[in-house]
Amino acid sequence: MSLQQKYYYTRAILLWLVVLFGAFMFTMWFGMNSDKDNIHPVITQLIPAGHCTCEHSTTFNCSSCLVPFGYPIGATPDLTQWRFHYDRDKSNECLNRSQCRAAFPGLFEDVNRAEQFWNSRGGITRKQLDKINLRKGMARGMIYAGELYVIEARAAQDDHRRKILATFSSIHRALSADTGSLPDIEFTFSVEDKLQDIMGSGQPLWTFGRKVSEESVWLMPDFGFWAWRNPSVAIGPYSEVVEKIKQREEATPWASKEKKLVWRGNLRFAPKLRRRLLEVAKGKPWGDVKELVWSRKNNLISMEDHCRYMFVAHVEGRSFSSSLKYRQACRSVIVTHKLQFIQHHHYLLQAEGPLQNYVEVERDFSDLEKKMEALLQDEEQAKRIADNSVRVFRERYLTKAAEACYWRELIHGWGTSFLREEATEAPGMARGSRYESFILLESKDMMEFSYSQIE
Repeated sequence: MSLQQKYYYTRAILLWLVVLFGAFMFTMWFGMNSDKDNIHPVITQLIPAGHCTCEHSTTFNCSSCLVPFGYPIGATPDLTQWRFHYDRDKSNECLNRSQCRAAFPGLFEDVNRAEQFWNSRGGITRKQLDKINLRKGMARGMIYAGELYVIEARAAQDDHRRKILATFSSIHRALSADTGSLPDIEFTFSVEDKLQDIMGSGQPLWTFGRKVSEESVWLMPDFGFWAWRNPSVAIGPYSEVVEKIKQREEATPWASKEKKLVWRGNLRFAPKLRRRLLEVAKGKPWGDVKELVWSRKNNLISMEDHCRYMFVAHVEGRSFSSSLKYRQACRSVIVTHKLQFIQHHHYLLQAEGPLQNYVEVERDFSDLEKKMEALLQDEEQAKRIADNSVRVFRERYLTKAAEACYWRELIHGWGTSFLREEATEAPGMARGSRYESFILLESKDMMEFSYSQIE
């Protein structure tokens, strides 16, 4: 090849590299800034912390769920006078099914929805579970004779492993406290943020959050109810966070709270959505909204420190944001945009009326200033919303008792849809490792665990 040919060949390669780089940068920009929900999963995986969809949202309307607070159980004669009392029952994981339904009306809405969805399609078979490709961030388990077994677990990194372990631990806690009889079932769950990260819709799977269109999945309480920590911060069990918040609020009653809206978060998660919040709140006397960079921990405040503010903002991230439950532990007004993702307790959210327990704004925060000014001018209304939030979430639907009730109702609901094949079912000990044995494994052995490979 002549020197001139090499020159043109090199120029052609450089030109193609520039074109490819430009196409890549445009794709990333489009993915992060598009309002559409049709971004290819490959692109959402490349985008730092994923893609923010701002065109679609979910409206929650379950006002009837909140009306029957405290009503007695009439079905069981010896329990006709039983009522849920927060101080007595908040940590009681042994409530029976009748007590659970009386104490937490509306909590099981998504279980009922998923049950109807699958029963109308003939139920769920083990063959369907076998067809699910178990990817990183997923696990498969079994409940047999009241015991929990781990069949398989796949983790890409320690973050996955911790979430999988926390999920199995929460299930085991609910099983251990059960006073009734739970069905034998087999199930698969994912700890990934989004369903499209691991599969398409239409398969039976337990997840932490879902979009309205993802009707095939079953919602489960997220990992943080057990406990949470990451390399940047150790949060601990949810119930412990609540106790710290209650202690802090004893020293910071409503009247002495800062009359500002607080938010701390990483802009890498849903950058368009979160950056818009910063832009709208910038320079406002009511705004204390700042970016948080975990590597430097600048602007970091603890969960309980959020509660010294009258108003606490909540913003979704790559998908649902598990931080909502921590913010709902504050006797503060939760201010959030229209949510796109549903978690198991979201049906109890009320954006208006006498039972209002949070303030909803548009996804572009265009009405945030107007609503903040209205709240600041009517502190009695603001306090009423904050009190409703505490009464509904901190003191009822986000208690350990409610979580245990939800897990068992999920198992019951799944059990009505799961078609056991009696002739081919093997006992749990023949197909999985008991939970108690699984948690004794070395961390590295949990990352790629398959019971069939160790037998």
